[in-house]
Amino acid sequence: MSIDTSGSMSPTASRVFGLCTIAAPLLLLASTIAYTTENGINDGVVGGVIGVWSVFALAVGFAGIYRLVEARAPRVGPVFGALALIGFAAGGLFNLQAVYLAAYGDDLLTDVTEGALPDVSALVFFAFLPWGWLAPVTFVATGVLLWRTRIVPTWQAALLVAGGVLFIASRPARVEPLAIACDVALVLALVPIGWSMLARRRVVADVVPSRVPA
Repeated sequence: MSIDTSGSMSPTASRVFGLCTIAAPLLLLASTIAYTTENGINDGVVGGVIGVWSVFALAVGFAGIYRLVEARAPRVGPVFGALALIGFAAGGLFNLQAVYLAAYGDDLLTDVTEGALPDVSALVFFAFLPWGWLAPVTFVATGVLLWRTRIVPTWQAALLVAGGVLFIASRPARVEPLAIACDVALVLALVPIGWSMLARRRVVADVVPSRVPA
């Protein structure tokens, strides 16, 4: 079963969304590997910086995925797409926190929730959560939606769901093998989608005549 990328998308959009969909899980995996060579999951400068890049790519890539989904799920698709963007924005914050932790030895979220910083408002908590949970929820929800709409093969949708579950199981507890397994599952799920977007761009570019300046 092939991936259905027949949704409305220009060649340029297919290129941008396709490249980001491919790059996102690869950058996430690179970030996790960097973390493991530094101080562990969510604690490292290099891992945190690459992690920020990964959420940039995830936000753009999933915007493209939801362009494909919208044609078959016009009500649910845009809502899930908005939640995905919020979740990935929060992911950037968690990666910046990882850089701060490595540089200064302080975990702002933990300190606030445990009352270690009495002079800092508990409102800080709501800069991180519940928005951070939307990222793994996005993987699970998108996997289910892609399966329901038959846009990708069942095994690929299942890998995306597995990636979301493993994300929840690995990141908060900082379990390195599970985090790597999560990223590998996301690579296997997302890279074929991105590649299909790029292939569609080449097809569209061949059949759509170039615009002639007026």
